[in-house]
Amino acid sequence: MFKLPTLLTRVLDQVVEPVGSIQPIRRTVSRVAINHYAYSAAPRPRPLSMAADYSSWLSLNDRSYSGRHLPPADPVAHAALPAEAAVTALFRREREIPSSDTSVLFMFFAQWFTDSFLRTSREDFRKNTSNHEIDLCQIYGLTEAKTCLLRSLQGGRLKSQIIDGEEYPAFLFKPRQPGAPMVFKDEFVGLHDEDFITQVILGDAPDERKDSVFAVGLEHGNSTIGNTILNIVFLREHNRVAGVLQLEHPDWDDERLFQTTRNILIVLLLKLVVEEYIKHIAPFDFPVEMVPFIADGERWNRSNWIAIEFNLLYRWHSLVPDFLGNGSDRLDPGNFRNNNPLVMSLGVEALIRQCSQQRAGKIGLCNTPTFLTDRWHPDLPSVQERSISLMRNARLRSYNDYREAFNLKRLTRFDQLTSDTKLCERLQAIYKDIDQLEWYVGIFAEDYGEFQMMGELMTTMVAYDAFTQALTNPLLARHVFNEATFTKTGLELIEATDCFQQILARNSGSPSAAYASFSC
Repeated sequence: MFKLPTLLTRVLDQVVEPVGSIQPIRRTVSRVAINHYAYSAAPRPRPLSMAADYSSWLSLNDRSYSGRHLPPADPVAHAALPAEAAVTALFRREREIPSSDTSVLFMFFAQWFTDSFLRTSREDFRKNTSNHEIDLCQIYGLTEAKTCLLRSLQGGRLKSQIIDGEEYPAFLFKPRQPGAPMVFKDEFVGLHDEDFITQVILGDAPDERKDSVFAVGLEHGNSTIGNTILNIVFLREHNRVAGVLQLEHPDWDDERLFQTTRNILIVLLLKLVVEEYIKHIAPFDFPVEMVPFIADGERWNRSNWIAIEFNLLYRWHSLVPDFLGNGSDRLDPGNFRNNNPLVMSLGVEALIRQCSQQRAGKIGLCNTPTFLTDRWHPDLPSVQERSISLMRNARLRSYNDYREAFNLKRLTRFDQLTSDTKLCERLQAIYKDIDQLEWYVGIFAEDYGEFQMMGELMTTMVAYDAFTQALTNPLLARHVFNEATFTKTGLELIEATDCFQQILARNSGSPSAAYASFSC
């Protein structure tokens, strides 16, 4: 693949930020970049979904099935693929390879963000339980019925509690004696599948951590400390904004206060996704802008439909570090999971600072932690094994087929994919011919420079799906994005917010000490 000379990358790195700060240039370049990626593949609707191998009314309309970018692979070629165990071994970490500048906070944000719409059904791998929208269901829930359970129904606010002077979501379970069964509070019955939460999500969690599970929008909302801290910050911001609107509009009832606040919060998230999250993914961290109304009139402005490929390419397990912190404060991955007591004891701000100051792992093969590649129990597949199984069940086409579909040149040799001689030899031995290389393996094998976060095809596919599914949000439409929808105060808040640190600071007892960064 083409690589920029080191000297040129250093010069560009120093030029991009100041040039991007010039508003007309930033907007023009952002518009060009967004449309470049949004038109890198055929726009939706796609002729196929996971419903069947042929087009049907079901495949064109039933979004309970995941979409797909390309038709399934030829059965003969698919049957000749290497054993799944050999593919899993390509991901296993021998030693941690750190990223060039990506923080652990970015890793946690990516997981929290994508868990809201990449939701493979537990019963049928072809289906999903997603709303296909960026709608902040992490704190609002997936349906209006669940949203109602999370609302205080007073002043437009979400249910919360104060612990040691800090605001947190309400607890999900009734108080109990140690070792006693866990039971949802009456007010949260129906919020989630109770058995799934207690037996699957919390099945291996220490008993002392179970009583501090918060009532939030998604089943996995307490599964990592990253999910927890982000849910807390956005809940605090919702309730803060609702309080501001209530003072400005004392005649508004709870319903209007809540709905207007939710509109504002969803667009705040969209703005962070484009102007901080995607900015970090982009080469040289160019300060891309959420260009107003860009989707209006574009052919890619179609209804959202999450594709199976989008689900899989986000399996950025290699971002996970072996440890968080150093010395006596070091946390192993077991402490990342189901550990709300840690969040409450250390404090949200302190944890976010710590996560912002440590590098995540580098995205790529041979860098996924062993606790994600290897089985904890002989009868239960590992996280990485489940991802590879999903890829195989979906019968995805080859890496080169996807390069061609996204207007990139097909490769002819493995050494065009990676300069790592050892990895090149392993891929050659397993796949024989680069035209047989599986897409899911290829996107993680791609070489990329220090000014990038991932390889060429993955960057293109992430940008395509991100732009065409974030910027088509109905709240960003020309006749919706206005004062009537958000209020004057809401519009000013949206305009003034361009990074997560600002939201953190607005909800911190020490705003000047709040620090959050996706770069490290």
